Amino acid sequence: MDYPQSATPDQELLAEAHDAESATGAEVGEAMNLRITRSLRLCWMRRRMVFGILAIGILISILYAFLLPAMYTSTTTLMPPEGASANSSYLSLMASGGPAAAAGSSLLGVKTPGSTFIGIMKSRTVQERLVTRFNLVHEYKSHLIEDACIQLATDTQMVEDSKSGIITIRVDARNPVLASKIAQGYVEELDRVVTTNSTSAARRERIFLEERLKEIKKDLDDSAKSLSQFSTKSRTIDIPSQGKAMVDSGLKLQDQMVAARAELAGLRQSYSEDNVRIRAAHARIAELQRQIDKMMGSTIEPSLDANDSAYPSVSELPALGLTYSDLERRVRVEELLWNSLTMQYEAARVQEAKEIPTVRVLDVANVPQHKSYPVRRSIVLLGAMLSLFAACISVLGLSVWEEMDPQDERKKLVAEIVGTTLNSLQWFWNLPGMSWIHRHLKGSE
Repeated sequence: MDYPQSATPDQELLAEAHDAESATGAEVGEAMNLRITRSLRLCWMRRRMVFGILAIGILISILYAFLLPAMYTSTTTLMPPEGASANSSYLSLMASGGPAAAAGSSLLGVKTPGSTFIGIMKSRTVQERLVTRFNLVHEYKSHLIEDACIQLATDTQMVEDSKSGIITIRVDARNPVLASKIAQGYVEELDRVVTTNSTSAARRERIFLEERLKEIKKDLDDSAKSLSQFSTKSRTIDIPSQGKAMVDSGLKLQDQMVAARAELAGLRQSYSEDNVRIRAAHARIAELQRQIDKMMGSTIEPSLDANDSAYPSVSELPALGLTYSDLERRVRVEELLWNSLTMQYEAARVQEAKEIPTVRVLDVANVPQHKSYPVRRSIVLLGAMLSLFAACISVLGLSVWEEMDPQDERKKLVAEIVGTTLNSLQWFWNLPGMSWIHRHLKGSE
């Protein structure tokens, strides 16, 4: 079935709707242009007010910009710990997979040593030590350490690169030297905490050996002291050597005794008992006998003094040797334990040093030469833009206020509230431009 070439009713309705929309759009655009033109004309007619508000805003922006203290930023970077190599490849693989893979890694709870380091530096313990170390309570003009810690956390930024694992620490301060010291203090406190609170097996072994060495050292000192006191009291230095020496001395004295008696027997054949040589031989034999009795520990003679000898007698050596051997054995055993534990302790210290994740500094905290903020030019420019916007809004608002019917209840209520408030602040009328506003408010009444 063929349709006529003339337009159908539906097409005609669509065309009329399109023309109506086009006409409406043109009217809206024309109305918008008229409003903009009218607003610009109002601003130009009240340009003194606009320029006054703009000047006040610029002046306030300049004062605010120059009253802000200059802040300096010191930056230091830390290399990832050596133990992070196993996780780094996994994290880089997850990061290369896009946002979904990164979200999956966060859901799996994968943590890096770098995030642990950042958590340590953000801890209350580290922040309180830094506040106390650099007297930041006085620097921040705070009354409490907690307030100073909050301000320190605000002035510090710590970021870890997800791919390389490098940690960047930025510290803001009014003094560039202080900013550098605080940034370096973070690194030092991190190294102290990691070294002190390491829970590796080598560390536990080292702590055990350290305590055991203290006990062995005390026991060794006590045993050596006991042996020294016993040796001093009993006049013994080395029982086996002393016994051998005393036996050799006793044999020599016996040989001399035999020779002296043989000589006495020969002299008796030629001389009488009253002869000088016979008496001398008797005296020599008596002296040799006394020495032999002293060495053997004999107390036959009442005049014998046991303490006039520098060494103990042969009869005392067995009794002294038992105690001396026991004390000497204790000293030797404890010396062996001391030497063995000392070797193990040094090995545990080396192993602990290998297992502790060391803090490796890539960039040392610098002393900044230029301030980081505030950018005073930007503050003044932003203040000027906001002041201009506020001036235009004020002009348009006053225009709308003047066009309202004086009998409008809303206008009366606003005028009453504003008038009462301004009357309570008489000094406010001395500000530039306030008299003009007051006249308009009075005129609206």
